[in-house]
This record gives sequence, C-alpha cells and structure tokens, in this order.
Amino acid sequence: MSPPPAAVKILKNPLFWVPTLYLAMGIPFNVINSTASTMFKSLGVSDGQNTVALGSVIIAWSLKPLWAAFLDMYRTKKFFVLSMELLMPLLFVGIAMSLPLPGFFQIAIALLWVAAFASSTQDICADGIYLTALDKKAQANYAGVQGVFWNLGKVLATGALISGMQLLADAHSWSAQKMWSGVWIVTAIVMALLAIYHFFFLPTGSIAHRPHSTKQVLEDFVGSATTFFHKRAFWGMIAFVFLYRLGEGLLMVEGKLFIQSGIDSGGLGLNAGQVANIDALYGTVANIAGGILGGLFLGKIGLRKALPFLGLCLNIPHFTFVILSHYGAAKHGLDYGTIAALVSIEKFGYGFGFIGNMVYMMQQIAPGRCTMTHYAFATALMNFVLAPTTMASGPLAEWLGFSTFFIVVMFASVPSVWVAYRAPFPLDGDDHKGASEDAAKGIIVTADDATRLSAAEQQVQRTAGRASMYAMLNVLTLLIIDAKILGNLQGKTVGTGQIELALLLAAAALKVFLSLQTFKIAAQADDESAACPGNAYRANARGAKIATWICGVITLGILAFGARMAF
Repeated sequence: MSPPPAAVKILKNPLFWVPTLYLAMGIPFNVINSTASTMFKSLGVSDGQNTVALGSVIIAWSLKPLWAAFLDMYRTKKFFVLSMELLMPLLFVGIAMSLPLPGFFQIAIALLWVAAFASSTQDICADGIYLTALDKKAQANYAGVQGVFWNLGKVLATGALISGMQLLADAHSWSAQKMWSGVWIVTAIVMALLAIYHFFFLPTGSIAHRPHSTKQVLEDFVGSATTFFHKRAFWGMIAFVFLYRLGEGLLMVEGKLFIQSGIDSGGLGLNAGQVANIDALYGTVANIAGGILGGLFLGKIGLRKALPFLGLCLNIPHFTFVILSHYGAAKHGLDYGTIAALVSIEKFGYGFGFIGNMVYMMQQIAPGRCTMTHYAFATALMNFVLAPTTMASGPLAEWLGFSTFFIVVMFASVPSVWVAYRAPFPLDGDDHKGASEDAAKGIIVTADDATRLSAAEQQVQRTAGRASMYAMLNVLTLLIIDAKILGNLQGKTVGTGQIELALLLAAAALKVFLSLQTFKIAAQADDESAACPGNAYRANARGAKIATWICGVITLGILAFGARMAF
C-alpha cells in the first residue's frame, strides 16, 4: 500500500534532506583535512611530514572541475552521492585498522587520498541535487541551512567526537592508537547511517543536459575553460585569488599543530580534545559570527569599498599566533581560556574577511555564459594555492621555530592586504546587456562576451587567452608537480635527493616549453592589438608574460635547492 499523497509531500520537503546532505558533506571534508592532522600529531608524526602529506591531499578538491562533467554521463547524482557515502566508511575503517601497524602513516595517507576524491565527488553531486531539485527561491531559503549543517559536520568531526573519545580514553586508559581508531570507526558508522537515510529521503536531482559521449563532455569542458581566460583584467583577478589567502594557508594546519605541540618544543601543550574544542566549538562560533557580520558590512558599503578592510580583517588577527608563540617560546605555557580567546579572535577575523574572497569571485570572475563553471574554476585555483602553503608550513615551522614562523606568516599576509587594495573590478558599471533570449534563459552576457566585441577585439581576446592558458599551465606545474616533489624531499638528508632533482629538471623542461609558447603567442597578441588601439585584452597577454617570468625565477630557486639536496 502506497503512502497517502500528503505524507509523500511531507517526506519530499527539503527539511528532510538538505540538513543531512550538508552534514554528510561537512563530516568527511573536515575529518580528512583537520581531524587527521590532529591524530597524526598525537601519534608522533612530525609537523613537516604531517603538513606535506595532508597539504597534497587538499588538491583533490581543486581538481573537481576535471571530472564533474563526466558524472552526468552515467546513472544519477543520487547514485554517486550514495556510492561515495558508502565507500568512505570502508576507507575510514581501513584507516582505523592501519593505526597499530608500523607503516600506519603511509597507509592512512593513501586511504585519505582516495577518501578525498570520494568526498569531492560527493560534493559535486550533492550540490547538483540541491541546484536541480530546488527552484531559485527555495535555494535562497535553504542557503542558511546549508551553512549551519556543514559547520555542524565540522563541530562533530573535529570537536565533539574527538573530545568524547578523549574522555573515554582517559577514563579507560586507552592507548592513543585505540582512541583514534574509535574516532574513525564512529565516523564510518555515522556516514553509513546517513547513506541509508539518504537512500529513502534524498531526491534524484534532475539532469539539465546529459552529454551523449566523452567527446561532447570534452568539447563542453574545453569551451568553458577557454572562455574563462577571455575575461578582461584576468591576471589581476587571478593574482587576487592566489594571494588573498597566502598567510592563512601557512596558518591553517600548522596553527593547530603548534597549540598541540609540547611545551618543551615551544608549543602550548594542549591535548587533542582541548585543541578540538577550541577549533571546532569556539573557533566555529567565532567564524560564523565573523562571516555574518562581514556579509552585513559588505552589503552595506559594497564590495569595492569593503574589500581592503576585509583584507585587513582577514590578516591582522594572525598576530594572535605571534603572541601565543611568544608565550610558547618562554616554555611555561598559557591558560586554556586565554588560548581559546586568542584563537577565536583569529577565527572571527578569518570569517569576517573570507567573505570578500568568495563574493569577489562571484561578482567579478564568475559572471558570463558559464557562470557556475567559471566559479568552480576560480575556487579550484584558490584551493591550489592552499596545497603548497600548507605543505610548506610544517617544514618551515620546524626549521625556523614557532616564534619566527608566525612572524613569517605576518609578512606573508602583506601581499594579501595589497591585492585586496589593488584588486581590479572589470565588471563594475557593466550592465550585462544581452539578447532577450539569453536573459530569458538566465544567461549573463558581460562586456567580455563575443557578441559585444568587434571582430578585431575577438581576435586579440582569443590570442591573449591562449597565452594565458599556457602561462597558467606553467603556474600549475609549479604549484602541483614541483610542490609534490619538494614534499618528497621532506625528511631526507643532503646527498639523497638525486631522483627528486631529476624530476625537478623534467618539470623545468616542461615549463621551458610552456614559457616559449606563452611568449610566442603573447607577441602575436601584441601585434594583433595594433588593429584596435585601447583593446582591453592586450593586458592579459602582458600578464601572462609577467606570470611566466615569476615562475622562471621561482623555478631557478627550486632547482638550486634540489641540487643542494642531491649533492
């Protein structure tokens, strides 16, 4: 007997699935990127190994745009959400079982890599269900629910769960390995229960356009990617994306590891449960409060006027860790309440300032015919920068000591404030004129759209875009390949890095090819721009050359370091 229509209507209410869906997204993201670092610290893994390994795992969320389009080719979004929610518990149980083994770190990192790709795939399809199962009004109405339950996932994964298991461990004299095994097993059980619940209550999500072949997917992806590089002031906007969170990237993982480090090593000596409470409870509340107030402030005076102040609010509170590390260097610790208060100040500033980053990408980088795809590209590039900065934070802290390291973080925050002040606003004043049929479809037609450019302007736009694509490949080679190879050198002694040096030389050869292509195509764009003086896209070609020169200088430094480690 089928349920009555009224009951079906109630069960289809978004309140029955939006909260649990975003809870199920928040738990794995935070357990992989935060809980794991606290665990490895407790089990004696050095800060350098910890941040290098987990920093590379972050890349999984940056690569989402590369396979997102393929997920619509087979089955439904609900199928992939459920599949990932069942796969992740198996991986989490595997991590729990690996902890007593001698090589637990390498096994756990390998499983975390797979879990990161599963979690990012779940994110893609869960967001897809939200966007296709709800109309625009409902999406707006439930936006707050999204954020609250995603953050609740963080509180559970990185706060309440660890604190609870720490209390049990203390009461029953469990070993650290047994305690952390319990954390991962409980997380696995929760994710499996959410998968079962979603089997019954999660909507399928509609498919706006199902590609007929891999070729069509690739064509759609290349078309979207190509027009991403056609935006005026492209490199100025990308500089903002890359640099706005530079200081935060260094602080994100190492800040917690410093608080958990022993007093004898210059840390503050808190246990895993205390660190979890500060980060997930007090820090989350402060972060949410900062985000709400930052959004109100931005809405009141507008993004252009608010952004420099938001940049200051994001970075100045990093000084709280300079204060904490001063007490840590004195090797007498600090009371828990003071530590919690200072960390909460930093989290409040992060929440207040971070809103500027997201809104800038939404309002200046994303708009166009491929708004959602371009926003995904922008957020992916933002996350790419977090990987090398997170990876570098641990080795830097070990080399410099905590006090000096956090002063370096303050200096690294200077570019963040500078790009907030100098960020370009190419779409300010653009009224998005477009054909009526485009407007009816909800398509945004900006000043960069081909329909609003002359033939000569289109030619320069395309050529400069090609130069920018080669330059971006150069940058990504630096951020992904070189960063990973340098991470492999962590913990090695001088004279043992010959393989890594060979790999760095191979990466350098690839960058030479990309550089030559960039300069060649940029010169072509310069020649073509003579036919349309004042063309806005010639600056993109110049920006591509500047980015390539910067990559070249950094590459020389990396090769010098690799040679030192090899010989």
